[in-house]
Amino acid sequence: RTYPRSETKPEYYAEAERLMKIAVAMPGFIASKFFTASDGEEVTIVEFESDAALNAWRQHPDHVAVQKNSSRFFSDYRITVFAEPERDYGVKDNVRHGR
Repeated sequence: RTYPRSETKPEYYAEAERLMKIAVAMPGFIASKFFTASDGEEVTIVEFESDAALNAWRQHPDHVAVQKNSSRFFSDYRITVFAEPERDYGVKDNVRHGR
């Protein structure tokens, strides 16, 4: 979850695009999605197949270098890491829940 600074948005988006190209090419990358809320908050969801793959991305030198400038790009941000889900199902799974 990020709140980008308006004055550095173009530079941030260029860096984010460059980094996403690296992430997509990394072993264990599954998918990514990006959302913008009406209050300006932006959410990026990036999925990796394992903690090892996620940690490889987290420690990638280009990713680390950009993170050092995070206060320049964001007025606030929060990173949340999810591991094994307690439940994971949907309509397409053809699973009935409840009574």
